[in-house]
Amino acid sequence: MKLKVWKHHIAKHFEDGTLITDAYPDIGSTVFTNYNLMVEYLKRDGRRWYVAELKLENETLVFEFGNNYMATIQRYYLSEQGFKPCI
Repeated sequence: MKLKVWKHHIAKHFEDGTLITDAYPDIGSTVFTNYNLMVEYLKRDGRRWYVAELKLENETLVFEFGNNYMATIQRYYLSEQGFKPCI
């Protein structure tokens, strides 16, 4: 069974050409397990964001942020659809 999560990255890096990686999550990256709570969290930050949906399989998420919607992944993942503007 696949688990759907979302990876975020600041919009500025996509738009000004300063993105030097593919921005996909690697070992130790933070992902969100709840889309709506992610959007609320990112809005509070005040910046604009791009988001990629990821489908994880056989992944152990590490919840270390004191909530149940942010986790750390342990492998590199690509998104089928890529990053898209979110907020």
